[in-house]
Amino acid sequence: MKQILILIMTLLFSNSLRANVALAPSFIKSFNQGSRADIINFLTQNMSDSRIETYGLDSHVGVFLNAQNTHGYLEVVEYLPSENNNENVRVISNNSQLSYILSISKEQSAPHKINYFTLQDDITKNREIEPISFVQLTRELSKFLELLNDKEAFSGVVLIAKGRKVMFQKPIGLANKQWEINNTLDTKFSLGSMNKMFTAISTLQLIEQGKLKFEDKLIQFVDKDWLPEGNVDAITVRHLLTHTSGLGNFFNDEFNDSNKEAYRDWEAYKPLISKTPLLFPPGTRNRYSNSGMLMLGLVIEQVSGTTYYDYVQKNIYNKAGMQHSGSFELDSNTPNLATGYLKRIHSDDWVNSIYTRAIKGSAAGGGFSTVGDLHNFSTALTTFKLLGKELTEQATSEKTKYSSAFWYGYGFSISGELNDRVVGHGGAYLGLDARLDIHLDTGITVVILANQSDVVAPVRRKINELLERLY
Repeated sequence: MKQILILIMTLLFSNSLRANVALAPSFIKSFNQGSRADIINFLTQNMSDSRIETYGLDSHVGVFLNAQNTHGYLEVVEYLPSENNNENVRVISNNSQLSYILSISKEQSAPHKINYFTLQDDITKNREIEPISFVQLTRELSKFLELLNDKEAFSGVVLIAKGRKVMFQKPIGLANKQWEINNTLDTKFSLGSMNKMFTAISTLQLIEQGKLKFEDKLIQFVDKDWLPEGNVDAITVRHLLTHTSGLGNFFNDEFNDSNKEAYRDWEAYKPLISKTPLLFPPGTRNRYSNSGMLMLGLVIEQVSGTTYYDYVQKNIYNKAGMQHSGSFELDSNTPNLATGYLKRIHSDDWVNSIYTRAIKGSAAGGGFSTVGDLHNFSTALTTFKLLGKELTEQATSEKTKYSSAFWYGYGFSISGELNDRVVGHGGAYLGLDARLDIHLDTGITVVILANQSDVVAPVRRKINELLERLY
């Protein structure tokens, strides 16, 4: 009997080992050589059932295809030891020549299929850095962008400024592929979540004027039929600013399946927000919330007595000199508006993203701007034209004491080192990618706007590496 049990256990263990085979080699082969059909087949066989059920196969295929387009061929440097059942490989992107750690997260139990994958920056610490001038930086960055453009791995505009002076600006790629219209310095790009900065500044302006308080309750300004069941009475303005309200994300299946033309009016978001249960008691945890930021837009309207769009236009865009920014409706005749593009499961060609997006942006995101306007915004913010010094510093400092993430303030992301603090925000959605980095200690502003999915990270990394070498 004992021998039989040992035999059974041995067989089970052997089967488990066979089930937990290394997937990295076949993953990289599909990434480097796979057609769209090959990738669909690979992910169908190797993606975990729970992930496919939760997000849909089309979502995972889209992520894979866009990463493949951005990074190109992955040259394997070395296979690294697995950690917590995750496979790790050091690779070099053929498109950018940057080094990454490909991490493949797998299920803990058999059959150990893929949960997700990431390409994490592989940055060597204490490496020798050759100093460069700004002239050399601009020359190297320009060459880098042209290389990416040749491989269709970046389409957009990049700006670097020192204080008010623009040191580098370069448009590259096509604003509209169908009509072969080039991106220019005046091209208006969708910002995604970068609009959250404007929503936060608007809220803080009303607090600075004494018309609103951090601890004011959301239900003082919003009808309860906007909100889900639960302790929504406890949600405060501060919770909304720090993503600690417990409200979720209206980008759900119902939104994806709906007519995007309906989202010209914010009322269309009400059922999406009210049907999504609170994720946690307000103030106890952090979860990035588009629904919470949209609620702040409603608060701004109630307190100011004007529309959110008019308030932002008058109190941010006009004050900062942002003449080309706004929440433009996608079916309007807006000059110089970039069309977004991405790779998707149903086509071997680029896909236009217009039908995936709300027809008009909201307080949570979706407006448009140019690199020049965002440089003006950075200047206005850091010279306290939009807010006084005290609230500006509060907006751009971490709020972990309020259960917020260490990398977030009030509507601003926070990163960098002690002597190079970086604040700003990113924005990403289907067919768009954007980033504003304001280096508070050096006075440098970096704006990267793209009308293509998942392309900003390599450009941002290259710029940061070049800035580190400046003398």
